[in-house]
Amino acid sequence: MQGIEEAQRGYLDVKALAGELLAPGSAYALLAGHRSELFPDSMMEDLFPSKRGRPSIPAGVIGTVLVLQALEGLSDRATAEALTFDLRWKAARGYGLTETAFHPTALVH
Repeated sequence: MQGIEEAQRGYLDVKALAGELLAPGSAYALLAGHRSELFPDSMMEDLFPSKRGRPSIPAGVIGTVLVLQALEGLSDRATAEALTFDLRWKAARGYGLTETAFHPTALVH
């Protein structure tokens, strides 16, 4: 089943709290502002024809994380750690301050 990104953000949303700290023109600022346009949920619809099973990781999450992983040259484990602890990654991804990353093996395939 395809995972869908939530449009409503919580009160601990990193972009809302500290988004102005992102360097203008950086990949983090671009992804924070245009993530849903670059990676719409419809981008991966054909991969999930069944409505059964656990929801996948939404397209916006995977797309953003894969771009940042490639830009920074990180391993899968280091990528998951960056998504958990780096506020720039959280702002780019649309995460809240206390949200954690998915398991690094989700990036293997």
